[in-house]
Amino acid sequence: MKLRVSLVDYLNSAPLGWSFLHGPLKGKFEVVRSSPAECADQLARGEVDVGLIPSIEYQRIPDLRIIPGIAVAASNRVRSVLLVRPKGRPEIRSVALDTSSRTSATLVRMLLERRMGLRPELVPHMPEIDGMLGRCDAALIIGDAALRLPADKYEILDLAQAWIEWQKLPFVFAFWACRAELEADPELVPIFHEARNWGLEAREEIAEVYAGVLNLSEASLREYLHFNVDYNLGRPHVDGLRRFFHLAFEMKAIPELRPLDFLPIITIDDLSIESGFPIVNRQS
Repeated sequence: MKLRVSLVDYLNSAPLGWSFLHGPLKGKFEVVRSSPAECADQLARGEVDVGLIPSIEYQRIPDLRIIPGIAVAASNRVRSVLLVRPKGRPEIRSVALDTSSRTSATLVRMLLERRMGLRPELVPHMPEIDGMLGRCDAALIIGDAALRLPADKYEILDLAQAWIEWQKLPFVFAFWACRAELEADPELVPIFHEARNWGLEAREEIAEVYAGVLNLSEASLREYLHFNVDYNLGRPHVDGLRRFFHLAFEMKAIPELRPLDFLPIITIDDLSIESGFPIVNRQS
């Protein structure tokens, strides 16, 4: 039986799954295309074996392990995770939260409370900007919907840029996680690294395809995939992830603070050989 993989159906995630859908790894897995929140819920319910989950959900779903080295992250502005309000609306007393989001919903609350000293009402809402701003003073909008917003119409705060200016660390929005019982499969990590590397080489093709889907310029989407989204999960990213989890725990956004538990990249005689990525061995 094929492993079931839940893939976020946004442009920012396309390079991580392009090989499974259109490349040499097509047919390797049963791929389910979902929103970030749905990916987490599917993995939590055991409906899939591997999911590209919002990073905050690692702290809420028990018995997960992380595929090392791969993420949907940002090391500068990300352009697709935004706090938006109409120009001339000075106060933020309420914020509509895109219901597709889990990590970004925690991040925007963190920035509002800890960085800006605000505690607005937070209202879950479908990602439809006019309805969101008709109900609330500001809106959290993520993914492809954020890329399509007319920037000149709104006051916009890029949440990744705000985090990096505040913490001086990259921000990790999502990563591949699997159910713990899959840890014995030695092919899993190399396959996902192969898929990521193949997808990064296909970014020109991906930008061309999504330019038609999103009705945006190909050049803008090439820049987004090459410079705004960071697909690494190296040491600075892990430091940023740990910092985010610590602050989320202080805010009671997560019930406990679990250590990061990575699958080993290469295992020989039960020894993990690190290949430039942080390895945290499973605790006994």
